[in-house]
Amino acid sequence: MTPIRVESSCNHRLLSRAAATVAAVAAATGVLVAPSTASAPAAPPDQTCTRYAAPWGRDDGRGTMKRPFRTAQRLVDSLRRGQTGCLRAGRYERANGHYVVDLRRSGLRIRSHPGERARLVGIVMIRQGADAATLSRLDFEGTGTMNTIKVHSADVVIEDSRITNRGRGLSCLMLGDNDGWGAAVRTVVRRNRFHDCGSAGNGTRDHAIYAANLVDGRIVGNVFWNSAAFAIHLYPNAQRTRVAFNVIDGGLPSVRGGVVISGDESYASSGNVVERNVVAFAQTANIEGWWAGPVGGDNIVRKNCVWAGKEANIRGSSITASDNLVSDPHFRHRETHDYRLAASSRCLSLLGRDPATLFRQ
Repeated sequence: MTPIRVESSCNHRLLSRAAATVAAVAAATGVLVAPSTASAPAAPPDQTCTRYAAPWGRDDGRGTMKRPFRTAQRLVDSLRRGQTGCLRAGRYERANGHYVVDLRRSGLRIRSHPGERARLVGIVMIRQGADAATLSRLDFEGTGTMNTIKVHSADVVIEDSRITNRGRGLSCLMLGDNDGWGAAVRTVVRRNRFHDCGSAGNGTRDHAIYAANLVDGRIVGNVFWNSAAFAIHLYPNAQRTRVAFNVIDGGLPSVRGGVVISGDESYASSGNVVERNVVAFAQTANIEGWWAGPVGGDNIVRKNCVWAGKEANIRGSSITASDNLVSDPHFRHRETHDYRLAASSRCLSLLGRDPATLFRQ
């Protein structure tokens, strides 16, 4: 087949005028106008991206940079172990019932295209057996119909993302369960920002991170604000999990607390380490241990900077607390959620670094 060549420069001028019109409409109305494939925003291809999706793509496309899929689910379904799916900037809606992404295969990586930001509106399910998945540099927005992200597999990494359900209800991240869906094993949750997770109308049930059945997890370098109940809920069956270098603002009147290590009538969380965090302004306790039945053991709370817990800074049984500092963290601008620590903060000398600076855009 002879390739078609465009000889005239008129086509280029027409495309430029069309792009200019789209930009003018967006600027005048404040409404994002999704470009057509012909006028898609230019971006260099990335050698690490196996397939692409874009809000202006088509699910009967090829998943290439020029012919991307439209939905995040179609992108995920096209990948095989070790491959990376890249999402171009924009909003992705649920495509399969409640789920914007329903992950069933192992070894997949999903992220925003370099230099851009994709927004996933819906529920993300990582099913048992979908091991070694990595979700990075994404914006997650839950609908309140389920917990926003649910992990029931091993070696999942969730990193460098913004995670919320805008107060619609339920938790932002559910790690495992004890009713047959499966445990979360060796999950890594790092350098994310969790905010406005859960509804205050649900009492103490909605959390930013709900570690219901988590084994050997790592929750490191995250920032939390406006959680409806607890920021990090290690309950009822969190085992050998490290919680470190997180910043937790528990300042809402409805917020229960920062970090809780706990159990119910059947399970007890044990062997967990909570260290080098900044936890402040909780309405109950910033860090606590609490047991409804069996009592957990070997839970360590050390070298945290805590401040202004309304009922207590650190309290509870079956936790070993040492070398914790009660001091105002001196957030640079708490009202705008700039939780970097001022140079004068005594927390810096205890922590050795400013945890709020770990997040990567």
